Amino acid sequence: MMLEKIHAEHGYINRLLIILEQKLNAIQQGQPVNYSLIKDIVEYLHKHAECCHHSKEDVIYHYYQQKYADQGVMKELDIEHQELALLTDDFANTLDMILMDAVIPLDVFADKLNQFVTRQRMHLEFEEKYVFPLIRRHFTTQDWVEVGKQYQECECDPLFGEQALPRYQRLRARLAESA
Repeated sequence: MMLEKIHAEHGYINRLLIILEQKLNAIQQGQPVNYSLIKDIVEYLHKHAECCHHSKEDVIYHYYQQKYADQGVMKELDIEHQELALLTDDFANTLDMILMDAVIPLDVFADKLNQFVTRQRMHLEFEEKYVFPLIRRHFTTQDWVEVGKQYQECECDPLFGEQALPRYQRLRARLAESA
């Protein structure tokens, strides 16, 4: 079922957020961090999760909004997806600057990292606790058939798919270590 697939992707995103939290803790304790690994995570979230994951959710959410005339929760999700995309862009730009040896105070970077992780977690929690139960309660078998006609599965996941792209091999190894 589509929601189960999205729920699984939330699990993948959560695993990445745990690594980012570990990096944040290291920064706060004055330990060195691998900014390239952070960049890999943010790039994955930006390219795959933003483009593929949110677009799948949007098909379901927009259908729900049209069929059940819910302008509250689903409209809020549209705004959240837009805000998360902007936040991810901003954080990715900050990482690029650091990797190009720009001087960015560590406390400023730590604040941005904390805000990034916090907002991502809040978004996942909102969908899991409020949105998914709402959809499950209202959607009929016919609704799922209709959504299925619009729902387009993305290409293979470049990190969590059967074969990780070379770009994500190091991150995949890091995830295997922490599993």
